[in-house]
Amino acid sequence: MFTSQFDGNSAFSGGGFMSSQSSQGIDSGFSPAKSRETPAHIPVTVKQIKEASHSGDEKPKFVVGSVDVSNVTVVGLVSGKAVRVTDVGFTLDDGTGRINCNRWINEGHDSKEMENIEDGMYVRVNGHIRSFQGKRQIAAFSA
Repeated sequence: MFTSQFDGNSAFSGGGFMSSQSSQGIDSGFSPAKSRETPAHIPVTVKQIKEASHSGDEKPKFVVGSVDVSNVTVVGLVSGKAVRVTDVGFTLDDGTGRINCNRWINEGHDSKEMENIEDGMYVRVNGHIRSFQGKRQIAAFSA
């Protein structure tokens, strides 16, 4: 009835890889065991930041779920903005909690960016999670 040169058993025995492909020894340089840290900004909530476990390494990291997190993105409502000579501080409320944010003023564009932010505005803050005097906060590098 139906005849074919194709032997279906041999095509599916290796999970789609031929034996010549699997023995090439390609090293992609990726090893999931090396690090769980992601280089991107991870969107998180304030509640996740406050509940994150803290590793006691020489370079402190926070773990949200099973991911080492250093760069985060949080969207929330700004309140209590305080402009100082060296930095701008404010509280961010995302509906799950509140967290203090600090943006250090190093250059002119830093202060210009922060001038546009006012109490009552919703902003997206990109920054690092920090722990200072037992309280979590965000060291913002853009808002």
